[in-house]
Order: sequence, then structure tokens, then C-alpha cells
Amino acid sequence: YIGMAVRCAPPDNRPLPDEIQRCLAYLREEFGLLPRTQVVLALGGLAFDAWLQVCQGLGRTFTPRPAFGHGAVVDMGDDLPVLVGSYHPSRQNTNTGRLTPAMLDAVLALARSRLTHDQRTDR
Repeated sequence: YIGMAVRCAPPDNRPLPDEIQRCLAYLREEFGLLPRTQVVLALGGLAFDAWLQVCQGLGRTFTPRPAFGHGAVVDMGDDLPVLVGSYHPSRQNTNTGRLTPAMLDAVLALARSRLTHDQRTDR
């Protein structure tokens, strides 16, 4: 399932903080409809931070706040999915080599490795 932190393409592709806040309710609602979610792969720092905000809204606190990075893994505890960070696969990142196909493959494998056996075979 693909969820989005922001549901529109704002000018210059840079959502304002209030736009992000307005969209978080949708992300939270979608998560509530997917009770078997085990891993959240955040594509970009904005998505990573949005997921942390969703988890904070569900009562999870962070001390210190987890830092975004490609391949960062955050065990959220409390029956929440593991959070995995990845650079966003935008042209800005792929054309510059900040995110290569091998890096994306590796982070997808990392996310998959965090699934339980039952989820991996449930198709």
C-alpha cells in the first residue's frame, strides 16, 4: 500500500507546514484501516517526519527524535510498524546519484527483512 504525507503537489513541490498538518489526518486514518502493517518505508525526510508525527498522535514519544537517513531504521515499539527511511526517488536524487538503483534495492530489501515470515508469504 502506498500512503502519502501530502496529497497535493504544492508550488515548487515544497508543502508548507500547515499543508502537511492538514494531510496527517488522512495518513493516520489510512494506517487505522491497515492493522497488519509491519513496516513503513518513508520515501524522503518529509515522509519520515510525517510518520513520526502520526506515531506521536498515537501516543508514541521520542527521546531523542529519530534522525532521517537513507537506510535509517526506527523500531517504534508499542505494536507500531518499524520505520525505514529512504531518499525520495525523485529526479533530483536519482539524476545526481544521491539515490542509485542499488541503494533503492538495498533499502527495499532492508524493509522486506523486517517483515515476519507470515507477512512475506501472505500474497
